[in-house]
Amino acid sequence: MGMVLILDTAFIRSSYIAPVFKGVEAHYGISLTDLSIPEALFDEGMELIPFNEASKWFTQLETLTGEADYMVKIQCYLDISALKIPGNWFLSAPDLAMCFRRINHGICSFHSGASYYPLQSGNILKWCYNNPYAKERARSHDSLRVAITLFNAIKRFSGNHYRLKKLRLSGPPIKQQETEAIFGCPVSWNAAQTELWISVDDLFTSSPMDDFTADTLTSSVSLAQFEKYLNMPQPTDLPKVLYEMVNYSRYYGLPTVVSVANLFGISRQQLQRRLQKVGLSFTDLSGYILCNQAIKYMLEGKEINEIAQRLGYANAHSFSRSFARFRQQTPTQYMNKINRQNKKPL
Repeated sequence: MGMVLILDTAFIRSSYIAPVFKGVEAHYGISLTDLSIPEALFDEGMELIPFNEASKWFTQLETLTGEADYMVKIQCYLDISALKIPGNWFLSAPDLAMCFRRINHGICSFHSGASYYPLQSGNILKWCYNNPYAKERARSHDSLRVAITLFNAIKRFSGNHYRLKKLRLSGPPIKQQETEAIFGCPVSWNAAQTELWISVDDLFTSSPMDDFTADTLTSSVSLAQFEKYLNMPQPTDLPKVLYEMVNYSRYYGLPTVVSVANLFGISRQQLQRRLQKVGLSFTDLSGYILCNQAIKYMLEGKEINEIAQRLGYANAHSFSRSFARFRQQTPTQYMNKINRQNKKPL
């Protein structure tokens, strides 16, 4: 049972934390390169990042910026619309109550292991965010990141002068005066979860008419995009967690049992034993995952040399050899088959 918990991992999509890096680069001139983060991770916005990696980056940013309250300084960038949902679905609601429900139910497609939910006490509604995967100093930064993001969503309906009744944040305190200034209310720290306190009456504040149009209601999502929203693994879903951890690892080079074990925070022997228990070898697992990812890239029209590079292979020849082992044909042959199928008349 203990080993299962070791591999218990939450993921967050790159689009959900991209506003942090966009804001930090604009305000401080600090880029992804300064954090040794591959830019390819943020190309599509749907890449899954282990939350412990995001936590590490949040803590590093405090050191690089030299300011504990850097999230406060970049507050205007922390907007839910950065998720680029078709029709700006989260925010294009008729009132705050509908926006509130959409975020609570829909954000699980962008962040696993965390929960967003309401708690009501009389006329006060607490918008809660609980993330047990955020630890120590990163817990403060993550709590502040989400609080500002949700606060900016509220202000879309209630106006820029809106103030919360109260705010509770997780983690150790960060610059009390500066934090209270942006929310306009008392702020307490080291809470069990993040809580934004608002009046129940505020929920029925209508959307500004220029944001709420017929176009936002009729926007459609392609099947390919819909599939991407659904690939978020639950933290204890071992096969999917393993799959996504190996897939994340390839952004830093060809995945190895050591690199993936390090991401889990365990030894290579522990990871190999865990794989053996479920009847897998790391070579077979990583080869299968990289083949699947290669086919996705082929369907997107990417060339073989680019695919090999994106998957972490040293060259196209190494990629072709590995692909042929699992698919009994070369990438070129497989791509030709895809092209022939695409040319077939309906």
